[in-house]
Amino acid sequence: MARRLKDENKTALALLLAANLAAYYLVAETGYLMAGDWLSLVRNWQKVVPSGLALIIIGILNAQLSADAKARLVFWRWTDPLPGSRAFSLYARKDARVDMAAIEGKYGPLPHEPKEQNTLWYRLYKSLETDQAVEQAHREFLFARDYASISFLVFVALGILGLFQFPTTAALLAYLGLVGAQYVLACRAAQNNGQRFVTTVLALKGAGR
Repeated sequence: MARRLKDENKTALALLLAANLAAYYLVAETGYLMAGDWLSLVRNWQKVVPSGLALIIIGILNAQLSADAKARLVFWRWTDPLPGSRAFSLYARKDARVDMAAIEGKYGPLPHEPKEQNTLWYRLYKSLETDQAVEQAHREFLFARDYASISFLVFVALGILGLFQFPTTAALLAYLGLVGAQYVLACRAAQNNGQRFVTTVLALKGAGR
């Protein structure tokens, strides 16, 4: 299921990578993000090759990252970073859709340890993984999570490459500010989508599904 949902997100993620390449090229070529001759992208394609190769490497590296590694980049927690690890202690209590009493009556007492929370939540998820609402929430979380991890890799890889290709230090700092903000916003989206994914499963189980 997760593999299919990731495949469905590939086109959108590829477009985001292409947008990052275009932004990098404009800064490298002109020193400004919003200025530049787009036709020069074709005329001076040799200058784009290093950043294009960097983006290919970024895509490959992103595919090597485990779910735990990506969750660490998204939730900024090293230990027990998966969203299911806080399913009952935090997320369920913040969502008015979740009937905690019904869930506890059927599966309780509910766990407090993060690993045990994730284990129980994952068991509940597997019984609903083909539900349309759950599948949609899962797809949105995977997209935002992969976008966040790609944004982090873009910040590191193209930031280092920019040291050698950008015309000024100011241009480099402006570019790093842009991709850094992209990473933070993608993380916030992934955090919200992860919470929604977790609570959608719990809301359905609390409703007797």
